Amino acid sequence: MTWLKRLSVLLLVLALALSLVAWLNPLPGEAETPAGFKRNSAHYVAAADGTRIALDLWLPEDLTADARVPTLIEGSRYWREVRHTLAGRILNLFGSPGPGILPDAFKRYFNARGYAYVHVEVRGTGASFGVHETEYSIEEMADYSAILDWIVAQPWSNGRVGSVGVSYAGTTAELMTTTGHPALKAAAPLYSDFDAQYHLVTPGGVYQPAFVEAWSNVVLAMDSNNTCVVIGAETYMDCLFGKLLVGGIKPVDGPEGALLDDAIAEHDSPDPTTMVNTLQFRDSHWGGAGYSSLESQAYGRKAEIEASGVPMYVVTGWFDAATVEGTLARFMSFSNPQTTVIAPFSHGGGHDTDSFRLAGEAPVWSPREQIDRLEAFFAAHLKDEGEPPGRSLSYYVMNGGWKDTDVWPPVGFADRHYYLQPDAVLAPAPEPLQSTTAYEVNFETGTEEATRWMTQLGGGDVFYDDRNAATETALRFESPPLEADMELTGTVIVSLALSSDQPDGALHAYLDAVGPDGKAHYLSEGVLALRHRKVSSDMPVYPHFGPYHSFLERDAEDMPVGEPTAIELGLYATSARLPAGYRLRLSLAGADATSFARIPADGP
Repeated sequence: MTWLKRLSVLLLVLALALSLVAWLNPLPGEAETPAGFKRNSAHYVAAADGTRIALDLWLPEDLTADARVPTLIEGSRYWREVRHTLAGRILNLFGSPGPGILPDAFKRYFNARGYAYVHVEVRGTGASFGVHETEYSIEEMADYSAILDWIVAQPWSNGRVGSVGVSYAGTTAELMTTTGHPALKAAAPLYSDFDAQYHLVTPGGVYQPAFVEAWSNVVLAMDSNNTCVVIGAETYMDCLFGKLLVGGIKPVDGPEGALLDDAIAEHDSPDPTTMVNTLQFRDSHWGGAGYSSLESQAYGRKAEIEASGVPMYVVTGWFDAATVEGTLARFMSFSNPQTTVIAPFSHGGGHDTDSFRLAGEAPVWSPREQIDRLEAFFAAHLKDEGEPPGRSLSYYVMNGGWKDTDVWPPVGFADRHYYLQPDAVLAPAPEPLQSTTAYEVNFETGTEEATRWMTQLGGGDVFYDDRNAATETALRFESPPLEADMELTGTVIVSLALSSDQPDGALHAYLDAVGPDGKAHYLSEGVLALRHRKVSSDMPVYPHFGPYHSFLERDAEDMPVGEPTAIELGLYATSARLPAGYRLRLSLAGADATSFARIPADGP
């Protein structure tokens, strides 16, 4: 045997030995707690209709036999965890665990503070059986009754559960209260969608393909266990090496783990892009679900959520899509005790989004401070540690600081009016004249990439850098310099007399503050499909702080071509301190090619 063959045999033996040691070496989740339970375990729980729902359980590593601990539950549209791979186990031997080896930072934090953590894959996703007919379905939320029953039946449970989650899981945390389960004592909907239809996927009735299509591709890949698409592999080798670390959907423990392929085969998930495009109106039905978002979203289930009486801890960002509108609506209309925070946070709170600060600056609350405040809320309700907080709304004034209020809009503010005038002027007083301004829509008009709409894809930064370039193809009106500092807090309303040569279109309005140096700072925006322009006198489905557009099919109508028509549009709520010398700039456009579909779909 040559030396090269001997070396090859030796390396093969070493690799096999290393693999064997890695496979036999217990992972953190496989270690037993002092109570005799495996720290991490995966289970099926049967819902009322028999559908098997998959969940992962992480227990505190120091759990003793006599301990009774509270539980946090997270219900996710995404994988609850990934299957352990041999490569991940080998990396763990050298102190660098691969995906799925350790619990995420959220679970580690709460386990270390004496909470059990249950992570659920909703029906029709991950290792769960069933079909995911639509997002936040009534059936999906009803499944949590059985899971909550399972939790409180465990020997380590103190009988108290809190629901928690960010984004989709945040909405789930709120909707879980509709079960009316007595064990659910607190809920933390973080960066959640109170009205996903009009605050995220079709704001103002205008479809947002940039977000929807990217999100749709990922969740469909997750539902079919297509690991290569999920990790974003662009080549065959990327896919091959990716699979060495990311093992795809994690099966449950024991003999039932062999059912994973059966669960995946049962999913048959409808394409979310197709479903969203069926939502032409507020009363349109989700795909084949048989009900509208009016019946399944959090605002549509107000009576059940209020009946639960469950206290909530709510956090959202000023520029996190348009979710701030739902946060304010819930605060002003739901009777549940609410501790509400609105700040310049990106989706999930990882980045600062105050447009008066530089990109990359740390958020006003660090991630550690954010989770510490969340834990204090749960400790009060699930452990009787500290006084449960009362109803409160804390909001951060960009370029300013924190303020508290009991109502929205806050008291002590006066309306200020500006008027669109010739020569691109936004005048603080009306001029005794009338004029018209013609504008031909440029369908290439777009804004920056890191916008409020795109942070929902993974929680990235929101940074409006070159506003002058972003709005240069829009119709712009600018005010004289402010004579004194001004705090702008609330909802800006744009009222136009507008005529069009098309029966439908989109109106995009942007508000910026322009400093003496010429740099523009993004404050807010609004969007409206013109067929939804009717201002309804009906009772709003939830509180609105500007003109109420119902988005119901009966209220939609074409624009009268060539006739001046009243258009009222509320921009999304905002709060900022504007120093003396700054100007307000209103920009109007008929397209945003970066995020939104064009209306009309073709032609001039």
